[in-house]
Amino acid sequence: MTGEREASESAYAALTDETRVRILLTLADRYDEAWSSGGPTFSELREQVGVEDTSRFSYHLSELQDGFIQKVDGRYRPRIAALEIVAAIRAGSYTTQNGDKQYEIQEQETEYECPHCDRNLVAAYQEHHLYIGCPDHGAAVAYPTPPRATENRPLDAVIDATLRNHACDVRLLRNGVCPHCWGAAGLSLPRDSVPETYLHQDVPYATAACDTCWLSYPIPIAQTILGHHAVEALYATHGLRPRDAQIGPHSLTEVSSVRTDEAVSAAARVEVGLADGSVEFDLDENCRIRRYGASDTEQIQ
Repeated sequence: MTGEREASESAYAALTDETRVRILLTLADRYDEAWSSGGPTFSELREQVGVEDTSRFSYHLSELQDGFIQKVDGRYRPRIAALEIVAAIRAGSYTTQNGDKQYEIQEQETEYECPHCDRNLVAAYQEHHLYIGCPDHGAAVAYPTPPRATENRPLDAVIDATLRNHACDVRLLRNGVCPHCWGAAGLSLPRDSVPETYLHQDVPYATAACDTCWLSYPIPIAQTILGHHAVEALYATHGLRPRDAQIGPHSLTEVSSVRTDEAVSAAARVEVGLADGSVEFDLDENCRIRRYGASDTEQIQ
């Protein structure tokens, strides 16, 4: 870990100068040119960044090489690390501080009722998180969401974008990939307890976790099948939106039955029922889908 920490500190130390950050932003903005012309030359890049002192620019460029940029045939290209840094900056994750009122969205009532009472859930965006919960029963979810997601979007559109992103995350986790650091990650069951603020404390939970980064949170077993094409097809057939699988009266948590007893030939069996249609999923202990199909029938693939 010491070597990894030192490497990380060295890499981020290279980004402490404004000129170096401008170099990365410029290369990223012209990333498409790298595929046709190979990227800018030293002189072209210096002019684009706006630095007159050649020696000073050469020094900053050398500090970024190997880790963040590469030189090929006299032209400069951003590496993946540079593109990731620029994406985080543009998303507002670095440049916008928690508590920045410009990006806050005050609490608003949603169309969805709390599963424990007849009050509508409320949502708000604060401190880089989308919060959705009940005024009486606490926060149901708190999704990490960068400030850029709120730009030119009403709160309802932020909810939609965030939940779509979360469904993609779950699909990656189900396949063993962390959606944030690309490390080994996954879903596992059972999980015995969840925070008291979670609205669905009375349903069986699994755990989403990464072996490398910070990612770790409880997730209802029913929602570990998010993003699967059979689920999306079932919801579309009934005129429901993808977000309806995560929140509201038609969420997977509300319309599914989950069995984890010895009577089923799987670590967990999830049956999703909507009106006249249903799909059944057999999951292993890592929530990987081993069989799915119409209830009480053979697998449909």
